[in-house]
Amino acid sequence: YDNRPCIVHLDGTWSFPADLSEEAKAKAERLTIAQAFAKIAELKPATMVPHMFCLPGMTTYRGIFDALCIPIVGNSAVVMGISTNKVQSKAIVEAAGVPVPPAQLLKKGDVPYMKRPFILKPCNEDNSQGITLVKENTDLQKALDLAFSFDYEVLCESYIELGRELRVAVLEKDDGSFQMLPCIEYFLTQDSPIRTPQHKLVTDSRGVPTTAVVGGRKCPADIDDVLAKKLLNLAVKSHTALGCRDYSIYDVRVDPQGEPFFIEACLYCSFAPKSVIVAMAGEVGMKQREVYEMFVDRSIKRKREADEQAADGAAKRLGMRA
Repeated sequence: YDNRPCIVHLDGTWSFPADLSEEAKAKAERLTIAQAFAKIAELKPATMVPHMFCLPGMTTYRGIFDALCIPIVGNSAVVMGISTNKVQSKAIVEAAGVPVPPAQLLKKGDVPYMKRPFILKPCNEDNSQGITLVKENTDLQKALDLAFSFDYEVLCESYIELGRELRVAVLEKDDGSFQMLPCIEYFLTQDSPIRTPQHKLVTDSRGVPTTAVVGGRKCPADIDDVLAKKLLNLAVKSHTALGCRDYSIYDVRVDPQGEPFFIEACLYCSFAPKSVIVAMAGEVGMKQREVYEMFVDRSIKRKREADEQAADGAAKRLGMRA
């Protein structure tokens, strides 16, 4: 494949550098969104691989390419929008029979009715930003203020006693079955029983994230057959209920009795060498390029089959999804 970078800049302009070197990025012409659409039409891409990790990148810009009839690797804008809202995604998977911690949605001015300890976290945030484990001696108002500084909705979630903290991923196979990849286990302690931003990101003196934290984890995790079956069931039910495509990743809390609970869905993959899906797949002998091109091939195939259906008159022509 000929991979062409496309960059959306903070000022709203787009550019199409020859490669991702600093020199090429600096030389690339800045285009308006209308000019960018014309450039995309000229390039006629077979598919788009999203790399934007912000909320607009995971929703709006995926939706743009969907509107342009350019297939997307991975999950759709609609699914990404659901997954970024912790309350909505929890409600959907719970309705499908997936175990989740009891929770309460808070708006500003609301008071949690749940018994401590519980966790406060912004509904639409990542990397544990704004999260607090509220214990008996915790300043509740301070924890609420922190969470609401990131979002206007906050999830108050019952604390699941520390057993194990896992990241679980499944791949869709071409025959429709699912493959659970080797899990990642994050090592926590009773003194530090939940993952915070300090467990996930290294920041500079301004507090700006510069890279991910390494260490404090193991892949593959030691998972026995009983737990593996429970994790696969949780992941497949969640994947199906959320409407995921190609792959999905979940943060899972396992209580001391060995029962897993869905914490949140993590449906983004950069396909970098150290990205979660690629690292997990590497543990079963799958190479980075193999994983990447498997999903690229599938994305192109989806578009081709949809075009063939339309040409044959078999495409749905009535209803909201027509």
